[in-house]
Amino acid sequence: MMRHIALAVVLVLVAFGVSSALPAAAPTTGKILSIDGNKVQIALGDGAKADWIKKNVPVKFKVGNGKIVVVSEAGVTPVTITVTSPKAADMKVGDAVSFQKGTSMAGC
Repeated sequence: MMRHIALAVVLVLVAFGVSSALPAAAPTTGKILSIDGNKVQIALGDGAKADWIKKNVPVKFKVGNGKIVVVSEAGVTPVTITVTSPKAADMKVGDAVSFQKGTSMAGC
């Protein structure tokens, strides 16, 4: 019985160690096309959309956090997303912006 408990503890520690050692995704870059209230429309800089960019996914900017509310249809160039952020007023149309996937607070 003690072996099973010890093995379970080791497996949990290894799982946490592996997940924390995984590198974070590189930030995505883009250009701010428009700002309307707390909504910011961004054209993705490299033209490609990362797999994690989907509706309702939280994002993290240098100035604050937000959530993706619209992603342009497949095949549309440039790829654009619309993000809601309480810090939209701190951003400016035409500026380059960098963001990455944020963390969800759902269930907390």
